[in-house]
Amino acid sequence: MIIAVDWKDPKVWNSLAGNEKTILIIGVHALVLLALAAWIFICCCKRTNRNRGFEKLGKEKLTRFEYPDLAAATEQFCVGTRLGEGFFGVVHRGYLKKLGCEVAVKEIKPDAAPGLITSSNTFSAELNAITSVKHKNLVKLFGWCRGNNSSSFAGFMCCCWKKENDRLFLVYELVPKGSLRDHLHKQAQALVWETRCKIVRDITSALHYLHHECDQLILHRDINPGNILLDDDFNAKLADFGLSRIVDPGHSRIMTVAVGSERYLDPECMKQEGKVEFSRSTDIYSYGVALLEIACGKQGMVRKQVWEHYINRSLLKAADHKLNGEFNESEMERVIVLGLWCSFRDSKKRPSMEQVTAVLEHGRPLPDLNSLDTTTSLSTRQEMMYIELTRPSSAGSSSYESEQHA
Repeated sequence: MIIAVDWKDPKVWNSLAGNEKTILIIGVHALVLLALAAWIFICCCKRTNRNRGFEKLGKEKLTRFEYPDLAAATEQFCVGTRLGEGFFGVVHRGYLKKLGCEVAVKEIKPDAAPGLITSSNTFSAELNAITSVKHKNLVKLFGWCRGNNSSSFAGFMCCCWKKENDRLFLVYELVPKGSLRDHLHKQAQALVWETRCKIVRDITSALHYLHHECDQLILHRDINPGNILLDDDFNAKLADFGLSRIVDPGHSRIMTVAVGSERYLDPECMKQEGKVEFSRSTDIYSYGVALLEIACGKQGMVRKQVWEHYINRSLLKAADHKLNGEFNESEMERVIVLGLWCSFRDSKKRPSMEQVTAVLEHGRPLPDLNSLDTTTSLSTRQEMMYIELTRPSSAGSSSYESEQHA
């Protein structure tokens, strides 16, 4: 059947015009929905690509936490939950329901770790290696989070395109007594010498483990009393090793930007711009400054004043006056001399952690620093004297695993 259309009839044209409007409206809506779907797809792809390196962090050893969970645990990262602030970021205390325990949540400062948030490949490789190490004097790393406070759909649409909204968090075990720095300088009651000696041995054990007992050499790069945490029994744990550097097998040093707390940073690494060389000796310098602070009670670098006491054979006068003379003189001298030895400006004159352990744990004699100060490096005879260790050393056997089987 053929229907004839009278094209001269105004009703026909009015009907077609109405259909065109409908088709136009439907077309516009379809284009908007298509554009929105494409936007969401691209946003998801970008976020997935940016998180790809982080998804591999720790594999089964590390947990990925969601931002809302960390925000709830720390009361939206309020000032009241703040534990402190270091070179790499701000630390908050909180209770994480997923773990059923209190944790320390550190937000990494983007300006303190350039490229870390946007370039995750190197960081993920390093963190994977670090999570494989276990030692009772290293703070345990539970997991990580990469997110922001834009939990709404609109926030998601925007945050995928704004790099400044990316926030990286690391979740550590909470070490309840806080930092050694606070106990040395802010607490009314001074730490007794026996406790200080124990802390020295604990951090020595931790650094010896990182330098000589791991499958790969791990450089801490920011050893200072603020990164030495104390538990309820005043056992010391070295913190912030999650942002250390792994050194490739066959190498003993790396070239990287200078990072760390200025008072404890190796003078050979103090460059304003460009990359500098980091090695075991840079960690040992920071460790030496920390020893002097533990023994002498003065914050930062006091080597010049302590060195004068060493030359004048009045070393005990450098001891922290808060101790009121209540300390073992032999132990005090040993710790101070180790601090001076480790903090030599010339890195070639500093000992290794094996040599330090030989002095602290095996009773090896200390060198004459006056004669060492006039030489270019340790002699072969001196090297052999301190490196001859009985393996395994007592400092290196204190891991979680050995502790459980003891």
